[in-house]
Parts: sequence; C-alpha cells; structure tokens
Amino acid sequence: MVTILMATDGSEYAQAAAEHAIDLAKARDATLHVICVVDERRFDEPALSSAELATIYAEDHAAVCVTKVSEMAADTDVDVEGDTRHGVPHEVILEYADEVGADLIVVGEHGDHERHFSGVGQKVEALAECDVVVVEAAS
Repeated sequence: MVTILMATDGSEYAQAAAEHAIDLAKARDATLHVICVVDERRFDEPALSSAELATIYAEDHAAVCVTKVSEMAADTDVDVEGDTRHGVPHEVILEYADEVGADLIVVGEHGDHERHFSGVGQKVEALAECDVVVVEAAS
C-alpha cells in the first residue's frame, strides 16, 4: 500500500496541497497521513500564562488544520490519519515521514507564518528520502 504524507498549517497553500494530496491518494489507493507541527521556535513549552495561552491556541489550531483535511477527504475513499506534534516543522515532517514509511510528501509552497522562518517546503524537498511535491496555491 502506498503512503502519502501531507503537511498542513491551515494556509491557502496548505489547502491547495491538501486537495492535491487527496487526489493523489485516491488515484493511488493510498493512505493519507496529515501532520501539523506547532513550531517550537514560536511556541515552546509554556512557562508563563501568556505563553501558555499562545501555545494552547497553536495546538488547537494544529488540531483544526488536521481535522479540516480529514473533512475534505470525507467524500472520497481515502483513509486519512492525522497527528499534531511540536518541533521544528521540516524536522518533524521528515521524522514523521520515516515513521509512517511515506512514499511521497506533499507540502504547500508557502506557510502561514507571521514571519517566514525558513522555507519548510524547500527544506523538506532537499532533505527527504522520498519524493516530494510542493504545491502552489491557485492564483
């Protein structure tokens, strides 16, 4: 069985990537794994009440992002498994890809950040041991 991993952050780019990943999973009769990473560079383990609230919000947002992709696939025969994790996004995506034995990783071209930390998609594409598709958002 083919395994596809799709990374999401809820952005319009992730939305386009999710649509593409669902189509690929359906065409290849693949299981679709979805991950959303709470970026530890912005949301570390909380120590103060304001940091704690921000982290809780980020965790809730991550869970919503994963659920949204599952809902998008609800009318298809695609099996979707989702998870949220803390860490540096490209590192966690690559670790998760290894963990689930991903044959393909699908990511959006850009992310939804207040400031752009790095090119997550570029780093995943450069470092992944499997194929990577970087999806552009519809213009």
